[in-house]
Amino acid sequence: MSVSEIKSTKKFEADLTFHLSDVWKGFVKFWAIGVVLAVLFGSIMFYRSYVSFSPVYKATATFTVHTENATLSGDGGLSAYSFYYDRGTADHLASVFPYVIQSNILQRRVCEDLGTQNMPAGVSASCVSGTNMVTLTATGTDPEMTYKVLLSVIDNYPYVTEYMIGNTRMIMIAEPEMPETPVNKLSWRSSTAKGALVGLGIGVFWILLYAVLRRTIRTKEDIRKELNQSCIGILPQVTFKRHKKKIDTSILISNPLVGNAFMESMRLLRDSVSNGLKENEKVIMVTSTAPGEGKSSTVLNLAGMFAKNGSRVLVIDGDLRNSGISKILGARDNGKSEKKNGAAYEISKLESLGADLFSFNTDVHHLWKIMRSEHFKSIVDSLRDKYDYIFIDTPPCGTISDATAMAGAADAAIYIIKQDTVLTSSIRNGINTLLSTDIRLIGTVMSMASTGMGGYGNYYGYAYNGYKGYGYRYSEKHKVKRKHGKEV
Repeated sequence: MSVSEIKSTKKFEADLTFHLSDVWKGFVKFWAIGVVLAVLFGSIMFYRSYVSFSPVYKATATFTVHTENATLSGDGGLSAYSFYYDRGTADHLASVFPYVIQSNILQRRVCEDLGTQNMPAGVSASCVSGTNMVTLTATGTDPEMTYKVLLSVIDNYPYVTEYMIGNTRMIMIAEPEMPETPVNKLSWRSSTAKGALVGLGIGVFWILLYAVLRRTIRTKEDIRKELNQSCIGILPQVTFKRHKKKIDTSILISNPLVGNAFMESMRLLRDSVSNGLKENEKVIMVTSTAPGEGKSSTVLNLAGMFAKNGSRVLVIDGDLRNSGISKILGARDNGKSEKKNGAAYEISKLESLGADLFSFNTDVHHLWKIMRSEHFKSIVDSLRDKYDYIFIDTPPCGTISDATAMAGAADAAIYIIKQDTVLTSSIRNGINTLLSTDIRLIGTVMSMASTGMGGYGNYYGYAYNGYKGYGYRYSEKHKVKRKHGKEV
């Protein structure tokens, strides 16, 4: 097999995996809709079948029909009449009889007999081919009236046929009887089942439509093609195995349980960020499109990685409305507190990461003042000389405008994209909003990359708990090695 064929096969397998993944996610997200639709349509069909059900009664009579024929007597030359049957008469009768039954003349005489303006029951006739045997059937919702209609048709039939096929005589074979039970039954079970299947079908169609229309970022190639941006790092998914004892489940490089794959990915990201910064650039803002994409965790771990190299690093918790950093760290150590430009803040030491944390001590009423670009920039500028690197954890770009207000205080930006989660159009809008501030975007980081979708070729599993935090699981097939500062 050639190299191109191998690549084509791998691409087909990857696309199939993506599509099946989309269908599964659609099922997980919308299965309840299918169940609700099945119950709803099943209930509607049950109600319709129950309300619209009308019992149908049938009355039948079977007889033979004979026509009159004139013959001359042998001696007197007088006419003698007799009723007879032959094959030609039978064929003629079979073709004419149904029209006789449906004729206005017959129906009018039946209505006159019963004293009604319209036929209270339907009448049909069937002839046995090649014979003069006829079966009349009256069908209606009232058993007594249906029976009377059949009797009236039998009584008035000779009068009508006189104009079409001549004088006739009817010899009854099976006398009509009053119908006692309806010929139909209430089929609520089948109607309900059909309605439920229709509802499920709509639910399945909705899931498939969701899978077809779903467009997310899944690979580094997607970032390049769909967003026209570079991917400077991929962070794998990790989750922690269950233990009887309580263990540290924080996704921080200070936690040895996160595994070597996560540590190595953070080292690679640190090198990419360091190489991507220009001279005198030290303030980096980190943002994303939506909450829960791993933005705050990435900020803390990047700060810890730079601090390991002996750099003085500060993390600014700029997500004032819904701090992800505080949720990851839990209770923070109180550091020194001071007043600056009328806004209270504190700087705490993160001992496990070797970095400092800058957080505001304020309430919602002071947000408007802190978020003013000039005010926030003055705070950051006052800290530049004290630190080698300053990382700002900002709110998501796709939800509120705080990130764009903070962009004026930063030298460059990193954009976090959680793999296969947020719609590509939303990510594109978020990046365009960020770039509208004229900040330089170093690149994007794909977070929570799963099996083979991030380009590692390793297996990663993921367990995520909304915006409160996330976990990683790693099963290593091979490690990423570096030689002379390059990935091999």
